[in-house]
Amino acid sequence: MKLNLSKIIMFCFLVNFLDQANASKLKDVSYSFDSEKITAAPDSFHFLRSFVDFFYLVFKKNQNDFNLKNISDVQGWCVGDAHPENFGVLLLENQSPLFTMNDIDDSGPCPVALDLFRLMVSSRLYDEKIKLDDLKDAYVAGLKKEGFKVPKSILEMISKSQKRGIVPSDKKVSDNKIVRDSQMKELSDSEFAGIKRALNTYDHVLDPNFQILDVLATSKVGGGSGGLSRYEVLLKNGNSNLHLEFKEMVNPSVYPVSENIPSPDQRVKKSILFNQGLGASRLYKVVEMNAKSFFIRPRFAGNVGVTLEKQSTSDNKEIIQYEAFSLGLIHSRSISDLNRWIDKVDSLKKSEWENDVSDMSEFFKKKYKSLKN
Repeated sequence: MKLNLSKIIMFCFLVNFLDQANASKLKDVSYSFDSEKITAAPDSFHFLRSFVDFFYLVFKKNQNDFNLKNISDVQGWCVGDAHPENFGVLLLENQSPLFTMNDIDDSGPCPVALDLFRLMVSSRLYDEKIKLDDLKDAYVAGLKKEGFKVPKSILEMISKSQKRGIVPSDKKVSDNKIVRDSQMKELSDSEFAGIKRALNTYDHVLDPNFQILDVLATSKVGGGSGGLSRYEVLLKNGNSNLHLEFKEMVNPSVYPVSENIPSPDQRVKKSILFNQGLGASRLYKVVEMNAKSFFIRPRFAGNVGVTLEKQSTSDNKEIIQYEAFSLGLIHSRSISDLNRWIDKVDSLKKSEWENDVSDMSEFFKKKYKSLKN
């Protein structure tokens, strides 16, 4: 078979042209990427998770090219980093389990459409066959506070949470010591003094005679909070041990699309209220320590997060739908005109949701690939 060289050249040119056109559909933004986070990200899903504000910066740069611009005027309280592995079961003050968003680092006021959009984009990056209509319908059911079937895998998480309770995880604590890893190090005298002062600010929450059994400084490489300071603290609190984590707080990643971001303390209080309600554990707290703000949260063995790789593909589809439902519940507590927002969500056509999610997903795939090469 004789090959036509001119046709081959023309075909290659056309393929390259289409690739370039698709790659430039969304305009890029100037951004300083942490090389350690790039190395730690095994795929575009984890890449999106690692640079949360980049997502919002890209949206803002291209907002007039998204169909979402037509519904982005509705403000509420955003969870900020909505993706399928940022949900889980948390134990409330009375030790009852609640499935909700379990990472509030990036929460704040913003157009609530972007929360749903981020969940859709991250879900599509994880599973290209995920149906956006299913996520939208589940989300609206949450907004309306309708009944929604709890997937078997989440019921199992809830059961596991109840059995484990508020004691420290035996994977994290052993023989009254925090289990060491390569990221951990001992504290300086000033750090230890800061931890002790912070613990003393709890009012009628900790046992007055609590004792610090162990404390370590640590850090995390991957994820949105990678590189920030953390401390792990183990206390003797009455007749039982209590494991706490101190996480450094910085500007939430929704800042490109947010106005009037509250102080760290007020931001955490609002996030806990919208995510968990009035029954949340009283151990959640913000403290100032060595010129930084830290978010203190309990590390109960019964706080169980979603890990998609542990489930089947069909289970994950159900889990992600239930997360969309949970996101709707969270949003329903902060949106002033809920009926107007529900109408707006339904007004966006299936093809419009699909086009926006496809554009952003493809942008992140290509950006990840270019940074990895």
